[in-house]
Amino acid sequence: MRRCLALFCLFLSIILVACAPQKKNDITPDLHPYQPELPLKVGDSWVYRVMRYDGFNLNDIMTATFLMTDTVSSVEVKDVFFIATVQSVQSAEVPIEVRGDYPMTDALSAATTKNYWLIVEGNRILRQEDNLDLSDLQSRVQVELVFPVDLNSQWSIFNAKDAPPNRTVARVDSIVVPAGEFTDCRYLDTNMAGMTIGDWFCPGIGLVQHHAEHHGTPYGNRQELVSYRVR
Repeated sequence: MRRCLALFCLFLSIILVACAPQKKNDITPDLHPYQPELPLKVGDSWVYRVMRYDGFNLNDIMTATFLMTDTVSSVEVKDVFFIATVQSVQSAEVPIEVRGDYPMTDALSAATTKNYWLIVEGNRILRQEDNLDLSDLQSRVQVELVFPVDLNSQWSIFNAKDAPPNRTVARVDSIVVPAGEFTDCRYLDTNMAGMTIGDWFCPGIGLVQHHAEHHGTPYGNRQELVSYRVR
């Protein structure tokens, strides 16, 4: 009789736990609400080939290249935030071309390894550099994406109140990069601080191409996805 009563109590406790209401903001540690569109699981990685150019004018300019590998090293949930730590490993820069009298001394960057953080806050993806600080999500983050990422959607990459929109989903199209051909991708057009920035975001993959050019001076960079691994 005691054994039957114990089994009944165990069965009842399992039912109660299964039927208990879940908190609205609950997020499993390895998932976030936009996981199908933006993969952020531990081990997901993207390898980019980056070309950087810098100069005083078109006659005095240097072009260099390096590889950058971004890997999700950990994920966690803090309060209402899903946070992915991304380790970015960059190889040493290699010069491609040097024109004129551009000074090569200390011009090339050495190999580096650093972290940045992607923070899911509601329907927004925030990016924070240097160190994670959830107490300052105004001045120390950039608003990377706002879901749904639909054609003609607009937002400000600055997380300041009443900041005017400066990023637009300008078109939806296919794109070919060294990693392959991707369809149904969003081209994000951004203008800020004298720079024109273009990003191709492909749902289910992530960022596949990026370019940035400064107005008036030969300074900018371009990166393309070479290979990737997402689960």
